[in-house]
Amino acid sequence: MTLGFLECIFVLVHLINLLAMTDIYHICMTAHNEVLFRSPDDFRDITNLIAYTAYTDGVHILVDALMSNHMHFVVYSDNPEKFVLSLRLSITKHFNIKHHRSGRLFDRKVFICALAGPRHITMAVNYVLKNPVHHGQAYTPYSYANCTANYLFTDDRGVKLPELTNDRTFIRRFFPKNAKIPSDFKLDRDGMISRSSFEEIKMVESFFLTPNYFIYNMNRKTSDDWVKEQEQDGGNQPPVTLELIENGVKIDSLKKMLSNENTVSTQRQQNTDMAVCQLIDNKLLFRYNSSSIYTLDIEKRLQIGMELIQSHFISTAQAARCAVVPFAELENERKALQGLIRSR
Repeated sequence: MTLGFLECIFVLVHLINLLAMTDIYHICMTAHNEVLFRSPDDFRDITNLIAYTAYTDGVHILVDALMSNHMHFVVYSDNPEKFVLSLRLSITKHFNIKHHRSGRLFDRKVFICALAGPRHITMAVNYVLKNPVHHGQAYTPYSYANCTANYLFTDDRGVKLPELTNDRTFIRRFFPKNAKIPSDFKLDRDGMISRSSFEEIKMVESFFLTPNYFIYNMNRKTSDDWVKEQEQDGGNQPPVTLELIENGVKIDSLKKMLSNENTVSTQRQQNTDMAVCQLIDNKLLFRYNSSSIYTLDIEKRLQIGMELIQSHFISTAQAARCAVVPFAELENERKALQGLIRSR
């Protein structure tokens, strides 16, 4: 198929813009031992904080994916380290106040990777948008509410986004007191900012050129071809791979992610971290006369962790994460009980 004159011009401008971008980064912030989003309100509040921090720090977010215990971003910034510091502080402060918690929330190590070249950038965007699929939280990127995928090429895909409001009185209820909120911030009826209000949606769409190519990339399976395509960018930039995006993740976990991407099963993880946290926060805590798991001592949290394992068939790793207990201690409790049962 031969491109028309206007299409050629569009492609040329697109490539020039991408090649001129030298301050684009992939960022991953992780809280391995805890759950960042214990309720839908946490997704709303933290998304709003991300938008406001990006605005105050002059950072342009291209795409994001907010997962249970980590966050991925591709950003355009001349100082990504400052953005990470500001964001970690604002989220930690909010989370600690809301959940009666204290101390550091995120892991000390933050992964920041510079991206150079149009194919490297587009591949990083691909991996971030497909993160919910890799973690078994969705069949497609579009069905996961807390990432950018469903905001791209909405008209061409027949997607109708929620109605938004820019009513200043309503909006101020969901941002820090005395915050200088930009006029283009728009919220849905639940108070969550729309990604179309603060992310570079049009820029990201230009990476893919057409809706069909975007849809194709969202359905593509990870393969060596992805690495070969990036070699066309030239330079010494290492290829963007799942291993790079999921920096520090164990090999077995990476294999599981690829399995999730290729699965044809009709099953997806039913007991999400948020669902388990809601079970704890709304049903189990009342026995201890507490409104937060963080106000309980370790013995009581271990009791809750064991109940999750015994009565709700939750894995030890997930129970430890949601009940905020060390995995090793909970695993020892589980093995001790299992040994006791076998000895009878």
